Amino acid sequence: MRPENVHLTLAFLGSTPAAALPALIAAAGRIAPRTFTLRVDESGYWRHNQIAWAGVREIPPELAALVGDLRAALLEANVPFDVKPFVAHVTLVRKARPGFKLPPLEPIEWLVRDFALVRSVTGADGSTYEVAQRWG
Repeated sequence: MRPENVHLTLAFLGSTPAAALPALIAAAGRIAPRTFTLRVDESGYWRHNQIAWAGVREIPPELAALVGDLRAALLEANVPFDVKPFVAHVTLVRKARPGFKLPPLEPIEWLVRDFALVRSVTGADGSTYEVAQRWG
């Protein structure tokens, strides 16, 4: 994962039609941003999708509230998203081979002040992420 693509997904929207963007932006705009520190302190590998990740052992209450509020606003605005339970993680390696192991992770204190609507753009060099709107 390129450093500029590192992110924490609050709600995965998938392929959202352009016509849904105004409702999506309005829904997210009703959410109060929170400032908190996210302690990234564990890593792992998911065999089912071949992803190596860094994550958190404890989700701060501010993050849980942000995710809950955002998802509720998306539901209210009829904006579809993946309703799987939220797992606070950052993808580090895609298409990692089975048995991939990361070295021990020193905890990282990540100051969170805002959240964003991010669009994935696929090009010849893989995906890049573009911030379409930021709140906070």
